[in-house]
Parts: sequence; structure tokens; C-alpha cells
Amino acid sequence: MWNYDDVNFVNIELSSLCNSICAWCPRYEDMSSVVNKQLTPTYITFDQFKDWFPADFCARIDNWTCSGDYGDAGTNPDLLLILDYVLTQNPEASVHLNTNGGMRNSKWWGELGELFSHREQRKMIFSIDGLEDTNHLYRRNVKWDKVMENAGAFIDNGGNAYWDFLIFKHNEHQVADVKYLACEMGFLDVTVKYPRGFEKGNMQVKDADYNVLYELEPIDESYIQNTYPATPPNYKAEDVQYITIKESVETLHAETPGDIECFSHRNGVEIRIAADGTVYPCVHFGHLSKHPRPKQLFPKAQMIDIFKDKRLSLHDRSLKEILADDPYKWVHDSWESKSCVVCWENCGVSKEKKSVMEQIYQNEGKIHGTV
Repeated sequence: MWNYDDVNFVNIELSSLCNSICAWCPRYEDMSSVVNKQLTPTYITFDQFKDWFPADFCARIDNWTCSGDYGDAGTNPDLLLILDYVLTQNPEASVHLNTNGGMRNSKWWGELGELFSHREQRKMIFSIDGLEDTNHLYRRNVKWDKVMENAGAFIDNGGNAYWDFLIFKHNEHQVADVKYLACEMGFLDVTVKYPRGFEKGNMQVKDADYNVLYELEPIDESYIQNTYPATPPNYKAEDVQYITIKESVETLHAETPGDIECFSHRNGVEIRIAADGTVYPCVHFGHLSKHPRPKQLFPKAQMIDIFKDKRLSLHDRSLKEILADDPYKWVHDSWESKSCVVCWENCGVSKEKKSVMEQIYQNEGKIHGTV
């Protein structure tokens, strides 16, 4: 159940604004630069945040993950105020943010680095897919020089920075060079990830008129199996296997409902807050709510509509009232009947696959098929 008093992990989208135009991002339609028509770009203000999450609530939250389905936390003009407020209430809280690093200036990033300094549980994950000649191919509109300047300012002021690298055919040869540059700059680690989006062939990157500008190709499978474990040295062969394992398990979910091992109830209770104030039971519901391709991803997930009701928005009711409402009870009760497709496609585990899923959970953050 999603009891208010049990919540200890908040996954929140502080902004649905973004400076980047990424091909596979649900913020845009059909890999173009046209913003998803279901989305109303917005951000959570500092005053709203304090109203929605009072000091006593923040004091007991162990983990804040500030990631976006549709936006980048760095575009929120009140981000520094919000983070300072959160960390004042609980200095030991883990705070993780994801960003493309291409917005604002080095002074702002230096201030953020100071806020994150000397605390290993405070992490900034920079999504940078290659080097100067390749990063912009997937992360369109992101300027390399600005990313490097901002990341450098963050690190130089004490911030813990991590580099996430989506690997494609056009940047697969740069893994070792990225590792070297990251080490030179002071990044603590580089995680190479295999992107989704190739189910029907190459990614066709399009303009505002849906004209194809160019295509992004996946890496060769032999490269994953043969080259990855060898270069750079910190990547292990067993990590690479998670790409294949996780994809096969997800395929199984689409056909065979199993016991529900709810990801958001692993260590306490996690909730997902969207930038528009809607409260979801987990990131999977939040990701689908305004996705331009919901039927492609989850053919039977029409029940997602119940979470579009304004009664589930923090603009209208308190978090405690929302979590006690019928949709959350329905999701919990559905685990017995396997009637929630979103749940069993993402967290349904047959007995023979349970050990594999536990491996994946334990290795979250290593090389695996995400995004």
C-alpha cells in the first residue's frame, strides 16, 4: 500500500522543460522537434514545493531522485532553492539528479557543486553521449562547450559527477576516450548504456515538419559481446549481459503475467511526482501518462487514464489525501489478480525469472538496457 507515513523515497520531475531535443524522448512526437501535444511544459516552484512537502515530511525522506520523463531538472529556475531546502531538513538524504548539462552558466553550476560538495550520497548524472563531434547527434540543441564548462564548474566546486553514455554506432569507438576525459575532468564513473528505440529499425531523427534529417544506428551486437569487456578496463563481461537479460524479461512480461515484485516497494515506499503535480504510484505510470506512443509500449494500459484525474494532483489536494484514494488501492489490489498491465509488464516475475530480476535490481546503474 502507499501509506503516507511509509513514504521514504520520492522520485520527482522538477521540470518538464528541456533545452535538448532527444530522438527517443517522449517529450517529442515521432522523433521530431515537435513537442508532445499532451504535454503542458511547466516546473515546480519553490513555494509550491514547500507547500506540497512540508519540513517534517522532507526530514524523513531518505532519497530524492530528480529525474524527468519529459524535462531536465536544470531548467527549473528554483532548483538551487529547492535542493537547499531539502538538504536543510535532512542533510543525510541521498539526492540524485540527471541532466544533459547544457543549460545555465558555470557560476550557477559552481553553486550547485558547492551544495553537493563532500557528500557521496549527492550525485549529479550528466548524460553525455560521446565527444564534441557526436554528442549533439542524439542530444540535439546541446552545445558541447557549454556542457564541458558547466560540468567542470560543478566538479571543481566539490560536486560528485557521473557520466552516462548512450552508445550508438556513431560513437561506439569513443568509449575509451570518454573514459579518459571523464577521469581527467574528475568524473567519478562512466556508465555506458544501450538505448531503446531500435525495435523497428534505425532511429529517424526528424525536423519540425517530420522530414528525416539523418538516422541513428545501433551498435553491432558483436561489439557488445567482444569489445566491451576489454575496453575500458572497468567494464565487466557480466555487466554487459544485462542488456540481453533485461530485454528478454521485458518481452516475457508482455505475454506472461507473474507474481508482482513491486519495484517501488523494495525498500520502503517510493512515489513519483510529475512536474504538473500529479502523483503516481511509480515511475512506470508517470512515464506512460503523456507518452506519445503508449499503445506501442503497453497495448492494454488504458487504465493509465485514471491518473489524469485532477483529484490526484497536488494542486488540488494534499499528498496524504491523494495516496489514500481509490486508484492507489486499485493498483495494490490488482497485484493479486494480475489485472494491472503496467504492473505485470514491469514488475511481474514468474518463479523461474525471479532470480534474474533480483540480479537486475541489484545491478541498477550498471550497463543495461534503459532509456
